[in-house]
Amino acid sequence: MNGKQRLGMAMGALTVGFGLSGGASAAGNGHTQAPAYQSSIKVPEQQNGSRGEAARLAALARIDATRATSAALAQVPGTVLKVALDNENGNLVYSVEIKTTSNDIKDVKIDAGNGAIVHVETASDEEETGK
Repeated sequence: MNGKQRLGMAMGALTVGFGLSGGASAAGNGHTQAPAYQSSIKVPEQQNGSRGEAARLAALARIDATRATSAALAQVPGTVLKVALDNENGNLVYSVEIKTTSNDIKDVKIDAGNGAIVHVETASDEEETGK
């Protein structure tokens, strides 16, 4: 095999590798997938629309909203405005909105399986990304 053939095979393998690992970028548009984090509980696609979604998500969660709120406040001190159990692109997380002492609004994502902080973003970050 000559150098050009090896280079061609290497480039082909690299292209396939990038194609298969596309988890960090949305299909074909080069934008970062939101969310870029992973949780310990994956939510399967629902077949029947959003009917019963809240009950289905609650049945999958291993921690409750109280534990998620405590974890969020330990990371971002302030006043809790809202707590919701969400399916974020197949990741089961609690979204805990907190108003900080500097009047910023932070959205803390808590893994609904183990209580770990998986992401913290400011409300302005959400507006910019259209969430």
